[in-house]
Amino acid sequence: MKRLFIGLGILLLGAVSLLPAIASLDSSPPNDVEFTYARIRYHMTPEAAWEQRREVPWHHDYPFGDEAFPTFLKEVSRVHTEHNAYQIVDIDSPELFKYPFTYLCEPGYLDLNDKDTKNLREYLERGGFVFVDDFRGQRHLQNLAYQLKKVFPNRNIIPLTIAHEIFRSFYSVETLDVAPPYGFAPVEFLGLEDDHGRLVMIINYNNDLSEFWEGLDRGEVPMSSAATSLKFGMNYVMYAFTH
Repeated sequence: MKRLFIGLGILLLGAVSLLPAIASLDSSPPNDVEFTYARIRYHMTPEAAWEQRREVPWHHDYPFGDEAFPTFLKEVSRVHTEHNAYQIVDIDSPELFKYPFTYLCEPGYLDLNDKDTKNLREYLERGGFVFVDDFRGQRHLQNLAYQLKKVFPNRNIIPLTIAHEIFRSFYSVETLDVAPPYGFAPVEFLGLEDDHGRLVMIINYNNDLSEFWEGLDRGEVPMSSAATSLKFGMNYVMYAFTH
């Protein structure tokens, strides 16, 4: 009987974890900043409850990566922000439109319902930008592609080359041949464009910039790797701001 109750408890926790929380327990970011790093909380596939038992996928590297990036942005640009200018926002919420730049991780577990799809489509069509990060493996890439077809049925994920302007929007990136943070599969930079050729989503496949940012915040990664990851992040934000 005891095992039965434990098993039911695990199932209940798993089911609850598949839904975005109604309200965040995090404190609100400062009101007087120009940039807030917004992390998207999304509905998840059933596999998330079993494969990601230690931490829900959308939460990875939080809050360390989310704190490190605004800190860096403040130091190297004139953008007014603070180290605590980060926020969790639900993918189906009107609050999403408050943030022109958003972060979404582990999209292999993304599961868009009709409300999510409509909200994300409108967000991107109205000028929003999503930075997708922290995932690897064909199954996870295929799920992202499948979910994005719900949003834009006639658009495809495209490969990006060093010639794309996003890689020189602030720093001049010299190469996309960067070492993967884990495994041996090569890092790929992918994107999703609107009908006018504007990039509305940058996709870091077999990569995890936020992992480097978290490691920098904790003093656990080499400075060279952290610096490279921050340059990419800066370029993404500046491209989003200027397009």
